Amino acid sequence: MTTSSHASPSDPQNLSGGASAASAPAKAIVSSNPQRTLLMSRRIGYSLLVLCLVDLIYVIVPPEFTNPVWEYQTAGDLIKLVPVPLLAMMLLFYGETALRSRLERLALFILSWTTLVVGVLLLLLIPLVITDAARINQFNDTQITTQVTQQTIQLDSTKKQLEQATQQQLASLVPRPDQAGNLPDMPKTPAQAKTQILVNIDRAKTQAQAQADEARGNVRRNLLKNTIKLTLQSFLSGFTFIYIWIRTDWARRAESYRNEQMRSSSLSRIPQLFKGNRRRRL
Repeated sequence: MTTSSHASPSDPQNLSGGASAASAPAKAIVSSNPQRTLLMSRRIGYSLLVLCLVDLIYVIVPPEFTNPVWEYQTAGDLIKLVPVPLLAMMLLFYGETALRSRLERLALFILSWTTLVVGVLLLLLIPLVITDAARINQFNDTQITTQVTQQTIQLDSTKKQLEQATQQQLASLVPRPDQAGNLPDMPKTPAQAKTQILVNIDRAKTQAQAQADEARGNVRRNLLKNTIKLTLQSFLSGFTFIYIWIRTDWARRAESYRNEQMRSSSLSRIPQLFKGNRRRRL
C-alpha cells in the first residue's frame, strides 16, 4: 500500500504555509501605501507652487514702481499668497531624504535657499509698507484739503458777490407770494435775505471743514489698521520662511542622501510609456 506524497488540505503546515503566502502580497500592498501617499503629497506641493507662481505674475504685472498706492496694494496681495507656498513647502519637504530622485534633490536644494530669499523679502516689505502708508496719508490729506479749499473759494466768491449786490439784485432774492397770496417761510425784505444767505454760507463753510476732518480721520484710521495688519503678517511670514530654511539644512547638504537609495524620476518613465504604446500597435 502506497502513501501519497502530497500533503492533505488539513495539514497544519500546509495551512500555515498558505496563510503566509497569502499574507505576503497584502503586506506588500500595505507597505506601499505610505510611499504612494508620500509621493502624492509632494506632487500636490509642486502643483501648489505652480498655482502660486501664476498668482504672483498676475499680482506684479504690470509693475508700477515708485507708485505708493500700487506698492501698498501689491504688498497686501503678496502677503495674502503666503499660506499657499507655506503649505506647498510642508508637503515638499515632508519625508526629508526618503524617495528622492536626482532632479528632486536639486529642486529641494533650490527651494531651501528660496525660502531664505522669500523670508528676507517679506521682512523688507515692512519698511516699504510703512513708507508707502505715510505717502498715501499725505496724498489723502492733500486731496481733502484741496477739495475743502475749492469749496471755500466758491463760498467766499458767492459771499463777496452778495455783499456787492445792489438793492434791486437783493430784492430779486425775496420770494413772491403764490396764487393764493401766501408767502413761504422765507425772508420778506432784501436785508433779511442777505443776512440769511450770509449765515448759510458761513454754516456751509463750517460743515465742509467738519466733513473734511471726519473724512481725514476715517481714512487715516483705516490706513493705520491695515498697515499694522500688513506689518504683523509680513513679520510673521518672513520669519516662518526663514525658519523653514533653518530646518531644511539637510536639503543643502549632499551627504544627507548618502544612505538613501535614489528613486528614478517620474519624467524618465515617459519614453517607456511611448515605447509600450508603440509595441501594442505593432
